[in-house]
Amino acid sequence: MKKKLLSMGLFLIIATMLAGCSTAESYYRDGKKSFVNGDYEAAAASFVAAIGENPNRADYYINYGMTLIALNKEEEALAQFDHAYMDKDILMVKENNKRIFRGKGIAYYNMLQYDNAIKEFKKALQIGELSELDMDILYYIGNSMMNIGLYEEAIGSYTSILDIDKSNAISFSNRALCYKRIGDYDNSRKDYDMAISLQPNNYDAYFGKYYLLAENNEAANAADVLTLASEIEVKTSEDRYNQAKVHFYQENYETALSELSEGFANGFTEAYYYIGEIYRIQKDYPKAIYYYETFIKEGEILTPNVYNQIASCLIKSGDYNNAIKYLEKGIAYNHADTIQVLMKNEIIAYECMGMFDKAKEKIEEYLTRYPDDLKALREEEFIDTRLIDGAAE
Repeated sequence: MKKKLLSMGLFLIIATMLAGCSTAESYYRDGKKSFVNGDYEAAAASFVAAIGENPNRADYYINYGMTLIALNKEEEALAQFDHAYMDKDILMVKENNKRIFRGKGIAYYNMLQYDNAIKEFKKALQIGELSELDMDILYYIGNSMMNIGLYEEAIGSYTSILDIDKSNAISFSNRALCYKRIGDYDNSRKDYDMAISLQPNNYDAYFGKYYLLAENNEAANAADVLTLASEIEVKTSEDRYNQAKVHFYQENYETALSELSEGFANGFTEAYYYIGEIYRIQKDYPKAIYYYETFIKEGEILTPNVYNQIASCLIKSGDYNNAIKYLEKGIAYNHADTIQVLMKNEIIAYECMGMFDKAKEKIEEYLTRYPDDLKALREEEFIDTRLIDGAAE
């Protein structure tokens, strides 16, 4: 009799557990479906419900973490990933840990904490399981390294991708940018050409090659690249938006302005930035600042160049105090492509205010980072003379 009671008790426990697991799995499936459909709020609610029913499933936390990233809640996502991590040499655990490290890397990447992102991505790569994620991880590593100026290392990461997939146009395009940054224009051009040949409709590759040629004083060839881009067949709203950018680079501002307005109406928030650029070029600084600030509010800031553009408008308008505030915001990103110009403009702003002691402090910081900038060395001499004159007075 006792055995039967024990068996029945065990049955009731298992039945209760299975019911809970079934409900949790139902919530989990709903969450994944909502995530795929782009309804991240609904996905988050479903994953929370799944965790509530069964708090012992690492994959629930991992998918909830990825959903939080989609909702721009990276700090909360990191907490979910940490909760799911286990230090065990078990296949399923190692697979989960790889996804955890990748998720943390993406969270840090979105937070512009590229050093931390690289650490997490490298941990993910060290796990041999789920090798299908490796190309994506290498891509994030390459982008992270590029953003902090580790161009040689970034080239290595993109090359690793291309060793696996020789048709990866995006990696060719990104590697081309890195080659340009280190002054290897020949390899940069080859990679842009390869990217364009692989994806003839890849506007970013055309724009990248345009910049390369323009910076290399090949104006006619740069213009030819834009002509080729303008001939891409327009099939989607994204194509129409990219054609607006082509017209912007061709300095056809009237047409570009109209098309960019259509672009942000269709959800391309970057259009606000380019509209700001047109008004800045036309010296309508209040309008330019308005659109730059709208872009900051509505867009996803991946580089701090917009802060420099606002500061430039404010410097031209004589509002040096506010210019410095924006420059400080931009400098805080420590983004390799923009930090130098931001630091230069900060020095200029302090000089315009007559604060040569502060300008001296800033140019010393600048020269610590860029000791071979001859113009900056001459500027330091000018600041020193102003400080001497001021002391004499």
